[in-house]
Amino acid sequence: MFGLSVRNYTNKPVETFGMSVSNSRSSKNVNTKSAYEKRKEVQEANLEKLKEDLKRENEEYARMLQRSLEEQQRALFGYEDNFIDDPLTHQLNLAYIATTTGYRSGYRYNAVKGSFDAASVNFNKNNNAISFDDLKAKGYKYSSANGQKLAKDVANNSVGFTGKCSKYVRQALQRTGLYNGHTASAYQMAAVLADNKNFQEVSPSSVDLKNLPAGCVVVYDKGAAGYNSQHGHIEVTLGDGTACSDGRTYNQRTAQNMRIFVPVEQA
Repeated sequence: MFGLSVRNYTNKPVETFGMSVSNSRSSKNVNTKSAYEKRKEVQEANLEKLKEDLKRENEEYARMLQRSLEEQQRALFGYEDNFIDDPLTHQLNLAYIATTTGYRSGYRYNAVKGSFDAASVNFNKNNNAISFDDLKAKGYKYSSANGQKLAKDVANNSVGFTGKCSKYVRQALQRTGLYNGHTASAYQMAAVLADNKNFQEVSPSSVDLKNLPAGCVVVYDKGAAGYNSQHGHIEVTLGDGTACSDGRTYNQRTAQNMRIFVPVEQA
């Protein structure tokens, strides 16, 4: 009896204890896995948020660096050239622009050296003045459509000489779809236009500046023809013997260190 009692007593608690332990562990594992998955989801969500925050911060930092670089370039070199016909005229031009309401009309606009009414320009005068034989040999011809478009745009946006010829020519090229980019100085546009499929270079010795048709871009190197020693000068021919950038040039200057780019299309 005693041995049986002990065996029954011993077996029953062991079985019950074993079952109790097994159920407890199974329940604990289920609960632990669920909590882990929840924590993992929270952590993944936090990680995605951190990635987005980091991306925004990197983008803002890149913009800040770009702004800082542009400010340094402006301080060191200036984005635009500083062509000044003469110091007194330059200062008067700036004063006129700064103090005049409705600057594009009125006596002050007309008084600024280099200002003019674009409607008075004969953009077609030189259409057939130059044959451009060297262009024909390369399979190109002068593009009257692009030339007229560029000349009229730069003329319509002229304000008189302000020391920003590079800016005004570049913006005209951009608005007419002939170029999309930026340069710091006027003389640097020569390298840009040399790689531009919309233009072909011709030798200054082969043409008379006053006979160039509308839309030809004339680029002067630093100090060429008496222009700015640091930035040079750039202007667009209007097809009537004059040229224009921010202001209108009535006496175009021939120089050794100058380059001429003609708007072209396939012949």
